[in-house]
Amino acid sequence: MPTRDLSIVHISDCYAPRTGGIESQVARLSRAQRDAGAQVSIITATAGSSQPDVTRVSAPIPFGLPIHPRTRHHLVQVLEKSRPDVAHIHMGATSPFAWGALRAIRQLDVPTVVTVHSMWGGISQRGYAAFEGTMIGKGILWSAVSDQAALLVRRALNTDVQILPNGIDVNAWACDPTTSENLRLVSVLRMAPRKRVGALLKVIKSVQESVPEISAHVVGDGPLRQRAEAYARKHRLNVVFTGRLDRTGIKEVFSHSDVFVQPSVKESFGIAALEARAAGLLVLARSEAGTSSFIEQGVNGFMVNSDREMIGKVSHLAANMPDVEALKAFNREHSPAYSWDWVTAEATNFYEAAISASRP
Repeated sequence: MPTRDLSIVHISDCYAPRTGGIESQVARLSRAQRDAGAQVSIITATAGSSQPDVTRVSAPIPFGLPIHPRTRHHLVQVLEKSRPDVAHIHMGATSPFAWGALRAIRQLDVPTVVTVHSMWGGISQRGYAAFEGTMIGKGILWSAVSDQAALLVRRALNTDVQILPNGIDVNAWACDPTTSENLRLVSVLRMAPRKRVGALLKVIKSVQESVPEISAHVVGDGPLRQRAEAYARKHRLNVVFTGRLDRTGIKEVFSHSDVFVQPSVKESFGIAALEARAAGLLVLARSEAGTSSFIEQGVNGFMVNSDREMIGKVSHLAANMPDVEALKAFNREHSPAYSWDWVTAEATNFYEAAISASRP
């Protein structure tokens, strides 16, 4: 069934006006599907202003948390009226609204694709495993955004989990990074503990002690920014903190960079790394992260198993700039596959499989 013939409802705890990875992915996938001719609507527990094709099942919960005490009841009512061809549920590490939506889906027998966008830690795995009986069923297909995220979901639910990755505007990120005699690092991240900005700065400190010509830009903001800048001043690191930038600003930094460094080990996918890859930079990331789904070792970047290995790889690259330029040239000439057209087609394949599996 072509995308244009489908009626699709996306269900997500979080959506605009909240900002974040899941919210932006749901919004952009919905737009791409509408552009392809599909009838698309969104159901969310996030309160906010009225938007076309967005149903807000929200309650006055403290701090505006996207939780509703009667999710299943309300979603049954909404879905009975709209009767979509397929539902696409988006889950994070903790998604009570999405879990309630699954219960409604089972009651109405709507074909469903579930995509997990986060790395399920031990608490999440045990929590979801406790409700395994309500989460697995006929016509419900499970997916995750990367191999690493899928592994954790399989471990919790003991079911097949396929890969439905995130997407980006590939062509919009393409640029032509300049060359340099000295290695230039860049990282784009929220300065929060799980992103490991402290580990990033320790890597930079270690390599600059032996190769002081290496420079770095850190793009982003967050609660750890002041501490990070103080650390950089104390150790006299050659690091520029830009704060948060829009795409134009990030592309400008990318155009004067060589290597994108991702220190996080809990990255379920790595959108910023993929954008850097599309811009022509080589990517250096930890192997525990979902980034390994689109990085081919030694071809368009490198995955390492520890911070110590990351330090060694940066030092090696600094001493072999011709190799760095060769990898950048490869990335410029070979765009990644994760365009929205490609992701939309992949999602449609999942929808068709769920619809087929739901038939008697």
